Amino acid sequence: TPTPVAPPPAPAPARDISYGTPVPGKSGFVTSPHSPYAGYVDVRGFPPGTEVKCPYSGKIFLVP
Repeated sequence: TPTPVAPPPAPAPARDISYGTPVPGKSGFVTSPHSPYAGYVDVRGFPPGTEVKCPYSGKIFLVP
């Protein structure tokens, strides 16, 4: 008789996370999609696609 095989684990649900907007002329700085008028966010040292927390709203966004 065949040995029962456990089904593979379900993939984690994809989260819809927005990207920050690069600041023209200021490499390494973005505006948060959650607080676009609050100020710039320094993302220098973070590779693209990294999740970072908006210091103004506390919400997560991605480094472009």
